[in-house]
Amino acid sequence: MVKTAVLMATYNGSQFIEKQLDSIRKQTLVPDYVLMRDDCSTDDTVEVVKNYIQKYNLSGWSIQRNASNLGWRLNFRQLMLDVVSYDVDYVFFSDQDDIWYLDKNERQVIVMEERQDIDLLSADIDIEVRSDRATVPDQFQFDEQQQVSPYPNILTYRTYRPGWTFCLRKIFSDIVVSSWKEGDQISHDNLTSIAAAMTDRAANMNVKVGSHIRYENNASGNKKYVFTIKSSKQKHIDGLYVFYRFYEVIAQVASYYRHDNSKILNEVSEFYKERYEVAHSNKVMENLFFVIFHLSYYENMNAVARDLIFSFKK
Repeated sequence: MVKTAVLMATYNGSQFIEKQLDSIRKQTLVPDYVLMRDDCSTDDTVEVVKNYIQKYNLSGWSIQRNASNLGWRLNFRQLMLDVVSYDVDYVFFSDQDDIWYLDKNERQVIVMEERQDIDLLSADIDIEVRSDRATVPDQFQFDEQQQVSPYPNILTYRTYRPGWTFCLRKIFSDIVVSSWKEGDQISHDNLTSIAAAMTDRAANMNVKVGSHIRYENNASGNKKYVFTIKSSKQKHIDGLYVFYRFYEVIAQVASYYRHDNSKILNEVSEFYKERYEVAHSNKVMENLFFVIFHLSYYENMNAVARDLIFSFKK
């Protein structure tokens, strides 16, 4: 009997969270556990959820409030740690304001059971825009002629679909979070999707499994690490540290699977580690020499320009 767990991070979601909870509760494949962590909401999100659990007498559902605000990245990391001790086969991420179609989890688990080579299965979505000022994220185009399409084997800090569409094999989730250190401000969806992609264990189910609602205040999870010339030197350094840790975790996952990409991933991880350390040293000439002698490792010329510009900042 397949067992599943849903991991939901909450924060100030009392106005819209019940619709998402409804779409989880009514799944044709009922989750065995729904684990929620509230990141110190200033509204009554926790009370709303507790009342919902009591109203429907939901065994296996729980919510706990963090002792301090972690931010959504580390909140999801903590949820992945929480589920390590649970006896489940598959894990689903959930945001608090999207709507799942009722056969979402069942359809994904059917594919995962048939395809033991897949550790992460994402899916397509509908997008509902509720504000003229809302931005709509670009979606990577998979081969729609296939029911299931493999992820591209491209090493980059991104995700091809939102994390709430992911179905992860539990053992894979455990492997990833075991290398994800406390304090690493990495996006859970970027980390898991690229770790799976670089080990040839990620795919997309080309079926829409839910509705993503865009409001005026929707923001990209990576906005914190978008840079301009006016950005501070510390923001530059902090961002490089995130990238270093991101690539290091992926390299460690690949090593666990003894994947052919392990060697190049370790080299890339070492490059990002040195890049961070050189930037942190705040020595102009050391920065310049590093860029010159490592040009082939840079993802693009924008990254080169970024390091050159910030090498002169104090």
